[in-house]
Amino acid sequence: MSRILIFFLLASACSGGGPPGRMPGGFGPKPEPVTVVEVEEVGRGEVAEILQTSATVESERAASLFPEATGVVLEIHADVGDEVRAGQVLAVLENVTLDASAERADVELSRLEEKLRELEELAARGAVSARELEDARYELQTARASAREARKSFGNTRITAPFDGVVASRAVRVGELASSGTAAFEVVDLTQLRVVAALPERDLPRVRVGQPARLTSAYDPDRVAHATVRRIAPVVDATSGTFRVTLDVDEADGILRPGQFVTVDLEVDRRRDVVVVPKRALVYEDGRPVVYTMVEAPPEDPEAKAKGPGGRGGDQGGFAWFGKEAPKAPAPEEPKGPRYVAERVSISVGLVDEAHAEIREGLDGGESVIVLGQNHLRDGARVRTIDPDAPEGDAPDGEAKVEVDAGGAEEGRERG
Repeated sequence: MSRILIFFLLASACSGGGPPGRMPGGFGPKPEPVTVVEVEEVGRGEVAEILQTSATVESERAASLFPEATGVVLEIHADVGDEVRAGQVLAVLENVTLDASAERADVELSRLEEKLRELEELAARGAVSARELEDARYELQTARASAREARKSFGNTRITAPFDGVVASRAVRVGELASSGTAAFEVVDLTQLRVVAALPERDLPRVRVGQPARLTSAYDPDRVAHATVRRIAPVVDATSGTFRVTLDVDEADGILRPGQFVTVDLEVDRRRDVVVVPKRALVYEDGRPVVYTMVEAPPEDPEAKAKGPGGRGGDQGGFAWFGKEAPKAPAPEEPKGPRYVAERVSISVGLVDEAHAEIREGLDGGESVIVLGQNHLRDGARVRTIDPDAPEGDAPDGEAKVEVDAGGAEEGRERG
């Protein structure tokens, strides 16, 4: 029986058994872990309310050019990507019927003009009546109208640009038969672009003419342009429950092109000189927003610290070495300067944009709010900043430390 008791005592001594919260082997209380965080000072600034949707860029002036008469393409003077001027000939068509009609009209006009001059000379000598002279003048007027119509039809064998712009597409080739039912060219004006966006009916009261917007390419976030609300549709589409908003694109300088898919960020409200925090500082607990601030911890009670966990002396291992006093463990080194802890603060949030959130209640400004490493904190947990010159500096030897990676995940490790 005595051998069994001695064996049990030896096993307990070797295992470092003792009260919870103590280091193995009886080397004093286990150090409290410290979370490395990043903080920013709460200040005043401005925050905007943004409505986001998607749309397609359009040109304010875009025209599909159809030949007004069927004809064979003889010449092409512009291709895709070429800049053209208003009235510039893009293609020439051949239509034998129209050409012959124009020639016949010109010949008939010349004949009637010569006939009228002869009748006027005869009328001056009294050889013809006034009625014959009036009939000749009437025939000449009719011939002139027919000639103008024939010349206009002859001109339709030429396709011209209706305004200054760029050729967006060409659907005809030399030698082909171009008909009036197929568009031969498309010309667009790249200097006057617009975006027509559809927004939900609930946002109708908040959208106004003149509000600014930012347009970002859906496939290249570096391509950004700005726009302004120009028109708001007075009706709501009963099928989709949306209303149309037309935005004029500011000087895009080739950043955006017609047909391009963009994300529209429409600013409907902006508040200035309000208390703001970085958006990434927000933490939602049970659906309610909170933030964690870094504050100086109250001074520790020396007597409570000396007693250690369980009310025992901090320099004992919790057992006796066969009637001898247990060896004293070295006290863990405390960091220089004040100790800091995380304090949980419930807040009321107003407007939130991409970077900042408006704080209506809970913070007054000047607090150090934690923006990195707060996702796994608890109220009262010890924290320090990653800056080695900041309060608490590096964790001393023997202190447990918690590191935070860029994604906010924590990894515990002990130094010693």
